[in-house]
Amino acid sequence: MRMIFLTIGLLALFSSAATSQGNAQLELSRELLGHERYEDAAQVAEQALHSGRKTNDLTIQTEARLLQAEAFFGKQTASSLNWRNKMKVKRAMKAAEQLLEQAPNDTLLHQYQQLVRRLNNQPKMPIQPGGVAEQRPTLEQLKQRRLDVMRAVGDSILSLKKEREAYEKEVQTLTDEQTRQELLLARQQQTIDSISLARLEDSIMVIRQEQQLQSQEAQLQLQRTQRNRSRIVAGAIILIALILTWLYLNSRRKNRIIDTERKRSEELLLNILPASVAQELKTDGQATARHYDEVTVLFSDFKDFSRISKDLTPAELVEALDRCFKAFDEIAEAHGIEKIKTIGDAYMAAAGVPESNPDDAHRAVQAALAMQDWLEQQKDLPFSGARIGLHTGPVVAGVVGARKFAYDIWGDTVNLAARLESKGKAGRVNISQTTYDRISDRFSCTPRGKVPAKGIGEVEMYFVESTVAAPTA
Repeated sequence: MRMIFLTIGLLALFSSAATSQGNAQLELSRELLGHERYEDAAQVAEQALHSGRKTNDLTIQTEARLLQAEAFFGKQTASSLNWRNKMKVKRAMKAAEQLLEQAPNDTLLHQYQQLVRRLNNQPKMPIQPGGVAEQRPTLEQLKQRRLDVMRAVGDSILSLKKEREAYEKEVQTLTDEQTRQELLLARQQQTIDSISLARLEDSIMVIRQEQQLQSQEAQLQLQRTQRNRSRIVAGAIILIALILTWLYLNSRRKNRIIDTERKRSEELLLNILPASVAQELKTDGQATARHYDEVTVLFSDFKDFSRISKDLTPAELVEALDRCFKAFDEIAEAHGIEKIKTIGDAYMAAAGVPESNPDDAHRAVQAALAMQDWLEQQKDLPFSGARIGLHTGPVVAGVVGARKFAYDIWGDTVNLAARLESKGKAGRVNISQTTYDRISDRFSCTPRGKVPAKGIGEVEMYFVESTVAAPTA
């Protein structure tokens, strides 16, 4: 029972709040009309109409409809009022009239009549192209015509009654023959009046049918307008979707092409430069030259290359060099040393650039032995063998050039490694004292003593054997 009372109380409170809100909205709409803010007044009146519907308050709904009509009309006249606002005013007035029939109110009825007079007293609107409602009599005009017809019918009936009374008085004084003639004339006149009355009824029926046709045509025009708008909106949405889809697919295609080209460029750059140097170039736009305290430089050169190359065609010479250098590249990559460049038949690599490790010299010597082993296994090469020389010491490494980048190393270490290669023997690996000091714990070497080197003087040299020295106790 308490829950029922509580529910009733909440409903009453909600209804009271909604009513207060509706009255406040009506007041605000009236103020907006006073300040000639007609669009805002119409929107607030629409809100008041919804509040009145929630509480089923017909008075609020009626006044909201009348305020809407005033807002749609504004300061304009019927001649300057466009047909859209004209239709809006008529719909609002029609709704107010139906609400007044359900809940009469003298004040609102007076306001309604003033709006009717204001609308009907204006000159007839010019016919607008494409407008159905403006091409036919308005609803108020049809009602007025109906009232005129009904008044005419009533006047005709009243005059018939008066004539009948006069006929009855005259009948008493006429003879039988005259009475028959008068009766005949009266019947004829009655027939004529019946025909006139039927014509009047037909006119009323025609007016009603025209009114219905006018309403139907207005509804059809509204439906056609709504359909056209829907088609335009749907077409626009489809067009936008197609454009966005095309842009998306085109962007994906371009991104794939860009990614492919970027990967290809990176692969080409990595074939030319070390990975860390390539990354520095991409990030900073330049690569800073660096000094390395200890790098093992490897030089190789084929024996009697100049003499042998004279007996080969250019294609055979290039094919043989390409075959050897590809094998050297694979061996260098497998042992973690960096290929620097090739000059004719000379192959140059270095261990310790661009990143240094404690076993750089060991890996460089191991790579040199692997290169000699590979050359010994190739019986169909035109070259009889290669000299390989290694030296360990400080170098400066960096990138030179602005267009065709080249990673290179400089210093006395490079020059001495080249001298060690030239003082070596085909099929052997010749190293300096510095390199020997780094690798003697893992490789067995044969001392050569001091060998004179051009431009340098006597240099202590060693031949590296292919066998690994046994660890000492």
